[in-house]
Amino acid sequence: MTVLGGAGRGPAEGLGVWSWRAGRGSVIWQLMFPGEGLVAGLKRFPAERSASLFCLDAATGRQICDGFVLRGGGGFDAPVGDGWMIGLETTCRGLLFCHAFQEGSPEHQGIWAVDPIAGRLVWNRPEAVFSANLDTSLLVYRNRMFAGFPEREYWLIDPLSGEVIEALGTAHERANLLRMSAQSEDELQGIQLPDSSPTEEGPGETIRTGLFTIGGGHRPTGASGTWTSTLRVNRGGLTLYEGVMAAAAPAPLFNNFLVRGSMVYYIRENEELVGVALS
Repeated sequence: MTVLGGAGRGPAEGLGVWSWRAGRGSVIWQLMFPGEGLVAGLKRFPAERSASLFCLDAATGRQICDGFVLRGGGGFDAPVGDGWMIGLETTCRGLLFCHAFQEGSPEHQGIWAVDPIAGRLVWNRPEAVFSANLDTSLLVYRNRMFAGFPEREYWLIDPLSGEVIEALGTAHERANLLRMSAQSEDELQGIQLPDSSPTEEGPGETIRTGLFTIGGGHRPTGASGTWTSTLRVNRGGLTLYEGVMAAAAPAPLFNNFLVRGSMVYYIRENEELVGVALS
């Protein structure tokens, strides 16, 4: 973890800022908030075709867990998704839920529950597919064939143990009602994502929270065909912080920042997570 000096700009009385580097050649792929005071994520190393999980203290950027490789898929202790094709699904009761992918398909497959603080696998169900986070339970299903036709068998499972609470069968009416009643992932985790707000310089994005306006700006960088994406935190017309998300990206970095509580989080040059305290 690094406390920023020159990487971002702000007045002397400005905002508390930290940064955490995921490693050379990495891409911070997803972020989630598995518990109060925690930010966790998935990072990928494209050159090595490898992926792992990390967990940080949300207020300070202090590293709690890093380099956790998800195992328990296919073989005895084989990396899930060949160590590469995995993603984050949701969080519940302090656990982080991950998925792999169906063979040759973008469809998700399997559920792996991880304790992000201890960096350990709590339970897994490779046969199940996540459908909805109902807080007290997870709605999941299993694909199966009946009389030559595909169908889905639904269950409610305990998020802490993975045990079946209730078997709902193959009727989809109740499962659909439960899915529609579930909160969105943004609501569950209490995050704000930016809205589009074009400017004269190019595409823009904005989040407004309390007295603060957080803006993302994207402009082409000359004739190189690349884009510079910047982030600015304003309060009452005063810029309290400004940072560069990418100096020469092949495309504008949309949805590269978010707000949760009193913190702004953004990814800088793929490899670095930056936290800015709105106080």
